[in-house]
Amino acid sequence: MACQCELNQDEIQALKSVFEFVLKHGKSPATKNLQLSLDKPEEEIIHILDSLEKKGDLLLRKKRTQKIISIYPLSLKPTQHHITLEDGATLFAMCAVDALGMPIMFNKNVRIASRCEECKQEMVFEVKNGEITFQSHPNAMICSPKSHVYPAAVTCCPLVNFFCCRKHADQWLTNNAGLVGSINQASVRRRFPKIQECWKRYGETLGVR
Repeated sequence: MACQCELNQDEIQALKSVFEFVLKHGKSPATKNLQLSLDKPEEEIIHILDSLEKKGDLLLRKKRTQKIISIYPLSLKPTQHHITLEDGATLFAMCAVDALGMPIMFNKNVRIASRCEECKQEMVFEVKNGEITFQSHPNAMICSPKSHVYPAAVTCCPLVNFFCCRKHADQWLTNNAGLVGSINQASVRRRFPKIQECWKRYGETLGVR
């Protein structure tokens, strides 16, 4: 997870500025926006973004430009994991774990709409005050490879998904054994405390909670 990355103070401030801009405007900031918020020259902003992008998981820019197209755990391109804030704004998480982590990271009440990777049925979760207060499928599962597909900012963790029940998780894993290899499989309720701990720490590190 990105919350395990080593970050210097400039990188922390840059990430905070990007997240705050996305939460407010629903799109990524231009370099000039970061210059204003960080009070740094363009060359220094680009150097910080270069450093973040080299870390692999954290940030991705459109090739040969400074346009940010993903900033972990947010995808600025649509994914199957929709996050709706209380004001109606919609964001996209990179994967199932990130979908549950984002409300903790930003200390927001949200509605998560995703789908079962096996049957494609819609799955809905509500997270309020840092707790799951509703889930459409009581036996919902999360499966994720033990060896992750990196970099996350590029791949959006395509193998970390929700399943409506253990039977469907097992069926999908059987059908895709050659693709995923060794898998961590757990119920959403069982996995959530660890997600809470990690993403709360990351949000506090960046000062976005």
